[in-house]
Amino acid sequence: MPTLFWTGNISLPLKLVVNMASLIAWITGDAQDTSAMKQRIKNGYNGEYSDYVRRYDELGSSNYEKISRKLVEKVNWSGKEVIDVGCGTGILSLMALENGAARMTCVDLSKLMLEKCKAKIIAEGYCEELIEFREAEAERLPFDDESFDVVASNMVLGLIPDQEATIIELARVLRPNGILALSTQGPRLYMEAIGAGLKVMTMRYFLGHRFELWQRNENEVQSLLVNAGLKDVHTERLTWTDEFESGRDAFDFFASVSSLWWYDRLPPDLRQKETEKTREYFQRKEIKSMTSDVVLAHGSKE
Repeated sequence: MPTLFWTGNISLPLKLVVNMASLIAWITGDAQDTSAMKQRIKNGYNGEYSDYVRRYDELGSSNYEKISRKLVEKVNWSGKEVIDVGCGTGILSLMALENGAARMTCVDLSKLMLEKCKAKIIAEGYCEELIEFREAEAERLPFDDESFDVVASNMVLGLIPDQEATIIELARVLRPNGILALSTQGPRLYMEAIGAGLKVMTMRYFLGHRFELWQRNENEVQSLLVNAGLKDVHTERLTWTDEFESGRDAFDFFASVSSLWWYDRLPPDLRQKETEKTREYFQRKEIKSMTSDVVLAHGSKE
């Protein structure tokens, strides 16, 4: 069962509201339905709840390039067979190829993200025969044991209900002496946007729902890797604050990178109205700062 209560930084009153909703979700069984949780995430990143996700690179790539560069710099990619689990639009995959990866496998839950990833990589002139694109879940990878020299996962773990099973699966497909390199959502990630969104959303649709985000600190991430049998585990925390020109710009960024997957709970005819209402709230309250909080981890396999 995924962690029930909220693990990120929000105000105490909001945390009480969110945790009460999570408790109701546990009582009704919603909080244990991990298949439904993953389906909501998948639908979100397939663009079913908002067109914002189609602007992911336009609005959010600079943020994720910063994280990817930090993750990439501590790994030797040259001549390696690499899998990027939760590849998104291919930001990390391209960096691995630029750093000499010999073969790349790009995996994502979302067909839309995979299509964008493939288009970008092919446009850069990389040989299609050396790159594979697969739609799959991180907890159930369709590959044999010990298939890859490097297993990478960039800002995906926090969206997965069973994080322990995911790390075990990533370790399973890693070869002996291979490297697992991942980044995940820290407790303060986008706390301004999350707090504002919770204040303005039509809460009656979300009572009895556990929001699909499981943020972790360094110690928790380290424990996940160690418990999966990895050695030489090192973690690092990366935090910074971006300032946007307006609250609307800040919302546009947040909506594009998150996909607004929780809008699954809204009637379809209300989703656009909810988007506009929240965007105007960001503008009115001048919510222009956005904290990024990322935990990076590297470990090797015996």
